[in-house]
Amino acid sequence: MCRDREIVTAVKARSDPGGRRWRPCDPFAWPGGGAATQGRNHATARASGNNPVDPAPSPTGSPMSTDANLRFLDAPGEVPALMRDHDWSQSPLGPPETWPQSLRSVVSLMLRSKFPMFVAWGPSLGFLYNDPYAEILGSKHPSGLGRPFRDVWLEIWDDIDPLVDRALHGVASYIEDLPLTVRRSGFDESAWFTFSYSPVIDERGDIAGMYCTVIETTAKVAAAQGRIAQMQRLTAMFEQAPGFVAVVRGPEHVYEIANPAYLELVGRQGIVGMSVREALPELDQALIAQLDRVRETGEPYIGRRLPVALPRGSNGELEERIVDFVFQPIVDDGRVDTIFVQGTDMTEQAAAERAAQTERRRLDAVIDSLPSGVAIAEPGGVITRVNAANREIWGMDPTSAGLERYADFQGWWADDSARHGQQLGGDDWALARAIRGDTVRGDIVEIQPFDGSARRTLLLQATPVRLDNGELAGAVVAQTDISERVRAEVELRASEARFRTIANAMPQMLWSTRPDGHADYYNRQWYEFTGMPEGAHEGTGWTVVLHPDDQDETWSRWRHSLASGEDYETQYRLRHHSGQYRWVLGRAVPVRDDRGDIVRWLGTCTDIHEQRLAREALERSERALRETDRRKDEFLAMLAHELRNPLAPISTASQLLMMSSDPSRVRAAGEVIGRQVRHMTELVDDLLDVSRVTRGLVQLDLETLDLKTVVASAIEQARSLIDMRRHALRTRLPSGPLWMRGDRTRLTQIVSNLLNNAAKYTPEGGELALDAGHADGAVHLSVWDNGQGIDAALLPQIFDLFTQAERSPDRAQGGLGIGLALVRSLVALHGGTVTAQSAGRGCGATFTLAIPEVAPPDAHPAGVDSQPIKAGSALKVLVVDDNVDAADTLRSLLEAYGHSVRVFHRAKDALESMLSEPADVAFLDIGLPDMTGLQLARKVRESLGDRSGVLAALSGYGQPQDYADSREAGLAFHLVKPIDVPKLLEVLEVGRVAANAAAAVALAPS
Repeated sequence: MCRDREIVTAVKARSDPGGRRWRPCDPFAWPGGGAATQGRNHATARASGNNPVDPAPSPTGSPMSTDANLRFLDAPGEVPALMRDHDWSQSPLGPPETWPQSLRSVVSLMLRSKFPMFVAWGPSLGFLYNDPYAEILGSKHPSGLGRPFRDVWLEIWDDIDPLVDRALHGVASYIEDLPLTVRRSGFDESAWFTFSYSPVIDERGDIAGMYCTVIETTAKVAAAQGRIAQMQRLTAMFEQAPGFVAVVRGPEHVYEIANPAYLELVGRQGIVGMSVREALPELDQALIAQLDRVRETGEPYIGRRLPVALPRGSNGELEERIVDFVFQPIVDDGRVDTIFVQGTDMTEQAAAERAAQTERRRLDAVIDSLPSGVAIAEPGGVITRVNAANREIWGMDPTSAGLERYADFQGWWADDSARHGQQLGGDDWALARAIRGDTVRGDIVEIQPFDGSARRTLLLQATPVRLDNGELAGAVVAQTDISERVRAEVELRASEARFRTIANAMPQMLWSTRPDGHADYYNRQWYEFTGMPEGAHEGTGWTVVLHPDDQDETWSRWRHSLASGEDYETQYRLRHHSGQYRWVLGRAVPVRDDRGDIVRWLGTCTDIHEQRLAREALERSERALRETDRRKDEFLAMLAHELRNPLAPISTASQLLMMSSDPSRVRAAGEVIGRQVRHMTELVDDLLDVSRVTRGLVQLDLETLDLKTVVASAIEQARSLIDMRRHALRTRLPSGPLWMRGDRTRLTQIVSNLLNNAAKYTPEGGELALDAGHADGAVHLSVWDNGQGIDAALLPQIFDLFTQAERSPDRAQGGLGIGLALVRSLVALHGGTVTAQSAGRGCGATFTLAIPEVAPPDAHPAGVDSQPIKAGSALKVLVVDDNVDAADTLRSLLEAYGHSVRVFHRAKDALESMLSEPADVAFLDIGLPDMTGLQLARKVRESLGDRSGVLAALSGYGQPQDYADSREAGLAFHLVKPIDVPKLLEVLEVGRVAANAAAAVALAPS
């Protein structure tokens, strides 16, 4: 690798042995030239690295004759021959005949040396070398001969340039094992060199060049690095050894090495350099004496499972460790002075061995205490051990000499299979099969004990014993005497047969479960009812025929009975084989044993579907009658209340008429009577409307109309109530028409009823919203409020006749509760639907109606005035605002000033219109639904340029940043709502001037 320029600081500098002083002002004086001139030439040449051929002066300042003595090149070897035959015309050194005597002397000495050398001479440091150095050059030889030093070793020049500079300033350098990256075989390679750079003095005593002796040390450095790496690997292996390792030396056994495992074992750090006695004063002296014997005799010592007391933990208390170790003597010059200590801490293993021994003894005790007979056999079948229960079963120790003796055991199959009653052969026994590698579960056999006692029925289970490598090491068989259980099962089967006969004879569905509720029996009636195959409902499988809505309640009651032992009774729906869910009465009682423990549950299911339906129908009828009676009473009470309200002021006004002849009082009383009579008329009209609609007497006057015109009429009718309660009404309508087929009057009645309803049930100062649009082939209209909301219990009946929410103090308008019922009926007559939504009390409500959309009627295009604007004529004004009321009122004001006004509620629609017919003045609301007014202004400016007209922003915000945003978007004015009329007139005047100027330009002759 390359070294940086700071290598100079590491150079082992040696002063010029001649003691010649270097003159900084005369760094490279040349014979025949002035010191300043030659120093300058040298500096220039080394800086450029590409020098022209320098004239080669003679030592006296004049060129040498061509017949000069060249015997200094007569040295043997390849390089001297090359130098004699070399064409020196292109070399900065010139021909050898012209070389000064000092250079000749150095070259003669170099060529006859067997040590690698080179000379760099002259301002360009022409490069000369000998045969040994040619091997270092590699592929650079012989092309490097006579070339500038820098060109020859360009790739390492940054590394050696400081050293060259020191030599040319009179300071010799010696470097050992300098790493360099050289390119001498066509590729970069790392190499190391030991060399010396020395200045060379010419005839005048000046430094004329440098001289180098060098040897390549790559092989030596690589070998040293290899040894270091090997030592590092050995050290790492030593440090990472799992066992403890230490080396002690001398008669005092001083620690030279101790790996981490050793330090952990002894519980000490920093023991290297201490004797064993110093480091471990608590160590058994017998072990130290054993170290002495190993050193004296040269014989190793091996210790196995030796207890050693050593300090462990932070408190330094002694802890006994079990170790295996060896004291291995190291012989050096025929004597032992060093001992290698190596071993393993076996404490955990020894503890594990003790635990395994204890576990084996426990296992022996467990086997002997088992109620089942256990026999253990070797791979050849020899039974090596049996427990007490096994001896009791067979009447003796059933040992054998091998598998061939298993035929002596008498046994018969007793598993109710096709082989039931057949005698077992020697290979049929479970133990014999396990020795062959099979795992046996559930063999049932009947055996004849060896002592001649009564036969026994056994349940056999056998398992092969395998080593970690899978090799069979024997087998174990467990033999459980189930004679009593078999007899009990025979009796139970007989009892169950009787039970099934009785159960299948019952008309009800009968079932039973285990104590934990696991169903294990259903009678024939159950399967006939459900249509499921037998066995399909065992366990919890019966829930597949249980109605999903009844599962939680049914399971809750069943779990309660299982936990408490109480009788179980509930009603639920089961799926009949016809696919219908039918109501059944489920009952179950616990069956207890002599101790009172539940051993089984018996239950029945009785089909009560018809009785349940009849009872529910009767209950619904009774509830309907009660509800009708309640609503009738409420309606009569509301009707009386609503009629009394207007009668009271009428009565008072009539008394005033009789008592006073004052015209103003008479007029006021008449107005009161008129208003109250109109209110009573509206009540009567609503009642008549409901009556006509419910009897089907209403005839609709159908026409194709735009729902937006209906909305405008409805808002006009509801405006007085909305304004009186100080509500804020927001409308959002599409730019295009919403065509539908309907009765304009009835549709207006529907929308106004929804608006009035929202206003009534919203506290003063509330918010209302009306949105309309079309989707999925229908026209949709929603009325939203943030009022008192609708309770979840009332929501399903909100459109029923005479249904009203609870009256509140702020809802003084009253009403008979027929408005929403009338809305639903009229919407249905139009083929539509109406729905209500509310998150509950205090969360407001939304009413949404949907009526089928129809194709638009035939269009009747109107003429368009395309005459240019003249001075004083009307302006073309465009208003974009999603607030319909705000847009319409602004339109009315502008039209009152005599201007032509287009109104849009969506930016996209407005943009299309402005591109087809630019406006003179455009008022743009900032907060539009599809894009902001600022974005709309940018798009207009981008598309129309100078034809954009005057653009003015409409906004509820008037901060400095809002004005800046409008200016940046290209808006000439920023009007804050409510609009100031003088400011509005100013915008129109600017628009008029701009329009007249544009018209004048258009009319001017070209």
